[in-house]
Amino acid sequence: MTDNATDNATGIAIVGLGCRFPGAGDIQAYWKLLLSGQRQFSAVPANRWNHDTFHEPGRRRGGHAAYTDQVAFLDGVERFAGLHYGLPPARVRAMDPQHRLMLDVTREALDDAGWGRGGFDRENTGVFVGISVSDYKDLMTARIRAVSLADGSIGGATDPRILEAFRERAEELSTIHSFTLPGSLLNMAPATVSRQFGLGGPSFAVDAACSSSLIALETAVAHLRQGTCRIAVVGGAYLSLTPDGLVGFSQLGALSATGVCRPFDKDADGFVLGEGAGSVVLRPLPDALADGDRVYAVIKGIGSANDGASPGPLAPTPEGQLRAMRRAYADARVTPSSVGFIEAHGTGTRAGDRAEAQALRRLRTEYPDDDPALCYLGSAKALIGHSLSAAGIAGLIKTALVVHHRTIVPQPDTTPHPDLGIEAAGLRFAPAARPWPSSGGPLRAAVSSFGFGARTSMWSSPRRPPPSAMPQAPLRSAPCDAPNLAPNPAPGTAPNPTSC
Repeated sequence: MTDNATDNATGIAIVGLGCRFPGAGDIQAYWKLLLSGQRQFSAVPANRWNHDTFHEPGRRRGGHAAYTDQVAFLDGVERFAGLHYGLPPARVRAMDPQHRLMLDVTREALDDAGWGRGGFDRENTGVFVGISVSDYKDLMTARIRAVSLADGSIGGATDPRILEAFRERAEELSTIHSFTLPGSLLNMAPATVSRQFGLGGPSFAVDAACSSSLIALETAVAHLRQGTCRIAVVGGAYLSLTPDGLVGFSQLGALSATGVCRPFDKDADGFVLGEGAGSVVLRPLPDALADGDRVYAVIKGIGSANDGASPGPLAPTPEGQLRAMRRAYADARVTPSSVGFIEAHGTGTRAGDRAEAQALRRLRTEYPDDDPALCYLGSAKALIGHSLSAAGIAGLIKTALVVHHRTIVPQPDTTPHPDLGIEAAGLRFAPAARPWPSSGGPLRAAVSSFGFGARTSMWSSPRRPPPSAMPQAPLRSAPCDAPNLAPNPAPGTAPNPTSC
């Protein structure tokens, strides 16, 4: 461990939170959901696509079928108060809803940090967003695909009746216009946030599959430590707007056939596809303490790695995960035995759970001088599904709230698989919410996020300002009528409370 002066100099404070997750429209609702342990799984809503076309419960491979209809999707993703941001309707229609979500959750995170009316260094605020796919682009450019299918350029169809059907269908689809291309580019998620809120620091998208948002976090932490920005907004977003994800993951056999995600459980059979968006506001701990910010938690270390030479992306190895974890603990200069809560990647897939459990077991037992204390293990995917590029930010926000409230949240109905050795590593699942056991030392927590080709692990601890400097307002998220953060709001416009 380092001394307090060194800790203060290197720590990165989390000072603002904003989110949209299934069953949780803001931070307060997310914390309430985490405390309840209620799963948010349901059938694919009819306003997304006609899932009857693709749903074949008994078909695990081949064709264009999905063997499940269970998902954890957001409600009302089409609703957006564009005029609140001074955005014309044509531009809003062309904007990927993932970008719209990032605007809303970032506005809420800035307001949660106390900067809803400004008063922070916009010029030196960077934006780092984990985002991997744009289903909306496929929808907006569907006419191009249909025309190409109709003239035989792609697809290989030769039947004149089929080609004519493509031509007729193409005429019914949306046309491309000047906002279509920028509205669907992944980098426009952070760029739109930077432009809308007048933020002049580094701004770019990060794609590392399911670990995208924690790799974005690692990048932001590096920039803050180097001084290339003084404040960082870190986020992640994922929406499933076409059947591609469900069909693709069905072909991989990664989805739960029973429609329930049970990480590390004896009955685990895969994950439930989820959605979500989240944003956190970061700044160096000394700056946060000097300004009397409310500090949810302090990021002390972060590490990433790759499996290297391995059987492939569908066969995760414990070595790659262990490598990322070791680097995170080395960066934080703490031992694994001092951590009391771990937010695991925890997808509920057989290969994924086995690799992660083995890495955790080895990590917590490879220090011979340490006797690992009891540590609680959890995964938000058991409640809100796997939100892919937003999964890391969902776990980060959950962990920040667990640390902030000093409360371990439940992992519902979990009976550890006996082959995983969870209990032998000193790991437990909380059946109900309970106060974080006090050991007299600082509370320490860790978050992991693993994706195709990337592994990230993060370690955090709480560090609060003196009580006199703590904000007196309760934890909250910005409502729809929050002050407009846009530098130049459109004249005469107002937020629409029904379109947040």
